[in-house]
Amino acid sequence: MIDQLIARLDRAPKGLLTLAALALVFLIGIVDFLTGLELHLVFFYIFPIALTSWFAERRSAILIALLCSLMDFYVNYLAGMRQSLIFVTAWNLAMRIGLSSLIAYSLAELRSKLDQISEMANRDFLTGLPNGRAFYELAGGIMTRAFGLEPLTLACIDIEGFKWVNHRFGYSSGDQILCTIAHSIRESVPQPELVGRIGGTSFAVLLPNAAPDRARFILEKIHGRLRTDRKKYGQPVKFFISAIACSKAPRTIAELLYQAEARMSRMKHNRSDAVEIDIIDSARSLN
Repeated sequence: MIDQLIARLDRAPKGLLTLAALALVFLIGIVDFLTGLELHLVFFYIFPIALTSWFAERRSAILIALLCSLMDFYVNYLAGMRQSLIFVTAWNLAMRIGLSSLIAYSLAELRSKLDQISEMANRDFLTGLPNGRAFYELAGGIMTRAFGLEPLTLACIDIEGFKWVNHRFGYSSGDQILCTIAHSIRESVPQPELVGRIGGTSFAVLLPNAAPDRARFILEKIHGRLRTDRKKYGQPVKFFISAIACSKAPRTIAELLYQAEARMSRMKHNRSDAVEIDIIDSARSLN
């Protein structure tokens, strides 16, 4: 439940979250005023600060922090809290602003660093594509929403002959060719974020809401682009594309990967490139 709430907040518009935090500040201020000086609610001002720091922009978080400090100071002033010297009043206000701003900045910086670490953990360092784990998570979320409702195609793309390229021209040349292949695949699909590198020379493409005819058109386009790249580099590599097209999306990606990889194993006995699509009504469960 908490994970679902966090996911929704991550997808929510940042402006809407800032407005919600603003309303929360005023609500806390009203309750703080009604409770008087004896009961302090300063801790609760952290919640709107945390909301904007974690899910909205850093600038909005600093502004909300400033507003929280002013609200706390003003409520206490209305309730009758006074200082003997103006300097003391200014000092106390500055301390409130400094502490709340520090909390806002620290939380925003922590979220930024965690996002960077997550991005590094989910990306293939060479091609920049989602790695296997990230691709499975992305595909799993899409398949859960589309389960039993929409057509869906999963394609596995494998490259043969890379050992020869690496031994003949060096690993740097092989890496360059892999990056070119990854770029070509991304440029050939409607949703580039659903292309992943799942192995050394293996890629996967998920085509949600793609009927078999549409999927075949896209995969033939990918294959043509890869063959053009092969002519450009003049390397003896072969491209095999094995796809499973479902009239209704199955429950998990494992069901499709199992069948796509099994078909890929049979395809590799051929001496030439190939694109094959197996059309099924529904993927059989592996359980």
